[in-house]
Amino acid sequence: MEALVHIYKDGCQTIGPSDKDFKENQAPCKYVACKGLELLVRHFAGCKLRVPGGCIHCKRMWQLLELHSRLCANSHTCRVPLCRNFKERIKKQSKKDEIRWKMLVKKILTTKRIAGAPFISSAMVSSLWQ
Repeated sequence: MEALVHIYKDGCQTIGPSDKDFKENQAPCKYVACKGLELLVRHFAGCKLRVPGGCIHCKRMWQLLELHSRLCANSHTCRVPLCRNFKERIKKQSKKDEIRWKMLVKKILTTKRIAGAPFISSAMVSSLWQ
């Protein structure tokens, strides 16, 4: 999650906010997940597959954006796309979906607290949706 915020707030290597200048001799990123997220964001922005069921990569991006909004403390100043929209949508969500998301958020926060880890396991996200 921190890598996602990092990309949209500060920018990373070749991707980030439009007001960011990227330099060729930029230092390597400290977030291991940035390269994968960069590829996912680029795919999400340009995907042409618009069918029911959709693209598995785009579904993953939607899940990450929603998960971020549930963990985000201040969506009014957040630069991650759709953060506020998801906060509004959460209020209208079914109880079953709400319970699943709350369980995932609780697992993430517990894992982060125990390990002190600045990451989210992709297995943890995918376990919720299988």
